[in-house]
Amino acid sequence: MKQRGQVVFDKILDTADKLFYKQGYSNTGINQIIEEADIAKASLYKHFETKTDLLIAYVQRTHELWFTRLEASVNKVTDPKEKILAIFDHHTQRQEIRQFGGCPFIKVNDEAGTDDPRFLKEIQATKIHSKEFIKMLVGNSGHKKVLSDEELAETIYVMLEGFYRYRFCF
Repeated sequence: MKQRGQVVFDKILDTADKLFYKQGYSNTGINQIIEEADIAKASLYKHFETKTDLLIAYVQRTHELWFTRLEASVNKVTDPKEKILAIFDHHTQRQEIRQFGGCPFIKVNDEAGTDDPRFLKEIQATKIHSKEFIKMLVGNSGHKKVLSDEELAETIYVMLEGFYRYRFCF
């Protein structure tokens, strides 16, 4: 059973997730989050001193959930080369679920406009984690080595980012 503080914390992040993704970080106000989460203002500030603190927690949780789902999808596949393709299938499925609204990380990074080093560090961590995961799959794939593992992983990563930007922009 969750403690009251954790329930409120989760309510805030659930609400922020929905609003940041749907209408954007800059277009989402603290008062809207408080109202839609049905919490007291003091409860929000108990957990998050600033809106940037909430943004960082949102990125951290979204990252954690994203990779849990991605790894589960990829681990359903046994063939090492097919695991790479499973990444694309997973991304497509997530976009269908999110009604082709774009990558939450790209969206918030492009739109938040913050130069807070803590936020930038979290966004960078998501990118590094993605690249390292892809690089591990590439290394295990037994590809023909026309490109190095690093080059092929980077190519796949850029393709995935382009997939989101293209879907998001049109």
